[in-house]
Amino acid sequence: MTKQIAALFVCLLAAVAVGACQTIAEKRKIDYKSTRTLPSLEVPPDLSLPAGQKGTEQETPGGVATYSGYVSEKTANPQAKISNEVLPSFSDVKMKRDGQMRWLVVKMTPDQIWPKLREFVLNNGLIIDKENAQTGVIETDWAENRAKVGTGLQKLLAKSLGTLYSTGTRDKYIFRLGSGSAPGTTEVYVSQRGMQEVIVSQDGPGDVGETRWESRPPDPGLEDEMLRLLMVNLGVKDDKAKSIVATAEATPPPERAKLSHAGAETLLTLPEDFERAWRRVGLALDRSSFTVEDRDRSKGIYYVRYIDPDSGFKKPGFFSRLFGNKKKAPTNEYQIFVKGDETASQVDVLGKDGVPDKTKTGGRILTLLYEQLK
Repeated sequence: MTKQIAALFVCLLAAVAVGACQTIAEKRKIDYKSTRTLPSLEVPPDLSLPAGQKGTEQETPGGVATYSGYVSEKTANPQAKISNEVLPSFSDVKMKRDGQMRWLVVKMTPDQIWPKLREFVLNNGLIIDKENAQTGVIETDWAENRAKVGTGLQKLLAKSLGTLYSTGTRDKYIFRLGSGSAPGTTEVYVSQRGMQEVIVSQDGPGDVGETRWESRPPDPGLEDEMLRLLMVNLGVKDDKAKSIVATAEATPPPERAKLSHAGAETLLTLPEDFERAWRRVGLALDRSSFTVEDRDRSKGIYYVRYIDPDSGFKKPGFFSRLFGNKKKAPTNEYQIFVKGDETASQVDVLGKDGVPDKTKTGGRILTLLYEQLK
């Protein structure tokens, strides 16, 4: 009798798993849960601001920054719920491509699209970590993409057990708004950053001892999917949005940057005017392992922090600090200088003092930017 009950239980579990394949295993590329409900994510120093410092993207001063809070606000305000749930019949959205960069051109002003973009971010299970309406920037918290869980029973376990089943990867997104070239239009850029959990040491075969989080290359596919979802949110039919993204992916990208060497000096040039070069460099910095602390468009300078992995510097241990080891960390503050005219632009790396950086680190920075700009 016991064997019969066990066999029946196995059959029921198999049936549930098969049903989960049909209901859970939807062809979704994005299904996020914020890391604020998951194990803490220790971000490497080159991806976070040092204690006591703030970037230009301000911490969210007020309003709703989490999906649960967003739902509570709409429940408390039924009138707002009714007005926001009805999507407008809006089709004035285009996707443009320049090299590896894609963005949307929306026939709305930045002030009009800002609340829609903010609502879109929250509706996709992401938490707003930083936002600045004046500069048109929304940066999300690190989140786990549950769509990357395997198929069948794995998806069922991931949905049932929640945080007990992890993919070992995290993503964050930076949304930027800019005034379009045509009056009354706005350009929307999306950049993605990824982290993955790697095993540092093992206690034994099959046992995980210590792990740490490391950055992984940006995924253009996730950026395209986020742009597609945003198009649908703005009123574009889903089939049309998929067609637009597929067309952009099928078009072979032209070479949009050139990296050359003159002796020991590395040169990075872009065959485009300053306006376009400035935006593309900003997006490349967002997608790479840089922390943008400030920017001055009038001077063409991004103020960034970058730690060269070949610097050889290791953070002093407890006893070294206790007994007065005063070894200083290498300077990691740089200026990314963009200059150009109506036909071409050049990108240079300057030190903290504004003097051109001719070291290997300066060349490495230009190479990293080139990989995103080419």
